[in-house]
Formats: sequence, C-alpha cells, structure tokens
Amino acid sequence: MTNEAEVYFALYGPDLDPDEVTRLVGFEPTSVTRRADPSPNYSSWKVSSGNVENDIIDIYDTSSALVASLAPYSEKIAFARRQLNAEAVLEVVLWITMDESKSTPAIGFDANVLSFVVAVGATIDVDTYRNVP
Repeated sequence: MTNEAEVYFALYGPDLDPDEVTRLVGFEPTSVTRRADPSPNYSSWKVSSGNVENDIIDIYDTSSALVASLAPYSEKIAFARRQLNAEAVLEVVLWITMDESKSTPAIGFDANVLSFVVAVGATIDVDTYRNVP
C-alpha cells in the first residue's frame, strides 16, 4: 500500500453557480458540484492536482504546482469569491499508508502558495485518513 494525496482549490457555497465562477475567472475547473448533486448542502468550483499515489508524497511540490496554474487568475478569483459570496479553500486530502516502511507525507506550503491563499481570501484545510488494506 502507498500514500495517496489530492490537493485542490475550491470556491463553494450554498447558492454558488459554478458556471458563473468560470465566466468571472476565465479558467476551466477540474470539476464542479451543483447543489442538486449528491452533496446537497453546497455547490462548488474545483481545480485539482488529481489523485497522486506514491511512496513519497510532497505537499510542498503538489500545492506549488497547483497554485502556479491559478496565480495569474488570483485577482479574478478574489473578485468572484466576493461577488458570489463564496468561501475559498486550498484543500489537502491525504490517505496515509499504515506500512511503517514507507515515508509519511511532507506537509507544508511555500511562500507563493501562502501569498495566493491570502490574495484570494482562502483558508487551508488538511484532511488525513489511514490507508489500510
């Protein structure tokens, strides 16, 4: 069993229109969730690193690469967040192997990631799970 991770940035809210976010930001999301979908409490606009499976997971690198693609849009993302009364989050989801011979993930954020989070008015959330066979 290996470690798994996904890093994503999302705008979300109970009345959020993901299509309006795409129009305002000018960037296509990886996925959207609409309030009528299986998650009935909110709609979301999400840009993801995709699921990464490896013995070594480096959140510094993964979050940096994701933010590098979004940073040119930070002003538009911040505007969309305010305009649409949305919440913003940089989310890290980790499934950590129980195999003690494998490295645990490196979790941290470089200055560019932190600057982006502040610029768009986001929070950072880290969810961890045990990856058991």
